[in-house]
Amino acid sequence: MGIEFSIIFYSTVAGLSTILGVIMVILKERLILKHSHYVNSFAAGLILGIAFFHLFPESLELSENAVLFIFIGFLLFYLLESVMVLHSGSEIHFKEKNNPHHAKGKVMFSGLFLHSLLDGIIIGVGFEIDPKVGLLTSLGVILHELPEGVTTFSLLITSIKKKTALKLSIAVALATPLGALISLTFIGGLSEAIVGLLLAMAGGSFLYIGASDLIPETHEEKGFENAGFLLLGVLFLYSLSKAIR
Repeated sequence: MGIEFSIIFYSTVAGLSTILGVIMVILKERLILKHSHYVNSFAAGLILGIAFFHLFPESLELSENAVLFIFIGFLLFYLLESVMVLHSGSEIHFKEKNNPHHAKGKVMFSGLFLHSLLDGIIIGVGFEIDPKVGLLTSLGVILHELPEGVTTFSLLITSIKKKTALKLSIAVALATPLGALISLTFIGGLSEAIVGLLLAMAGGSFLYIGASDLIPETHEEKGFENAGFLLLGVLFLYSLSKAIR
């Protein structure tokens, strides 16, 4: 399949992953929240593997300023989540109505929408570098957006009506393919160095998501199971990287 089709296809799958997370909460909220740490642990290992094994090395080959932009990407997502007061890990377990973390549903939605928009652009940048990088980047986004869908809907329904929360969650899901379409308008005309910097920012964002959003979830439950799922995510990514040519 062509690069343009791949970008649109995988970004749409990522958006559907968010919707799947919402559906899971609607159908089995208590069960999903109880076992969400296993999903987050696996996703953390896979996302960190993508960042360190692929995004960082590729960006360093394309631009000498890649390290700076890795930090910028990390900082950007930190600031983004600071503004919307949301982490897609352990906060989903604290849903009291009087919790000040959940008082600003519209602000939360704005941050999540922008986050998903950037995820779509990241997919576009990955495919511009190489189909393999694009596929692995897409996989990281898809696995991240599943728990993000759970988080988005679980938190929004604590501060706004359920029907409105559902509409906003669907808008967040649509933001990923929208970001991918936006990337198609400019990505082909960029130099290798600029694409490398964008890839570095994508890697920084993956580093932040894995280390700040998902890994803290591995500490929610004691024992070695979460560490095992994290390592399984890394091994799965490594094996998949070898299988994809």
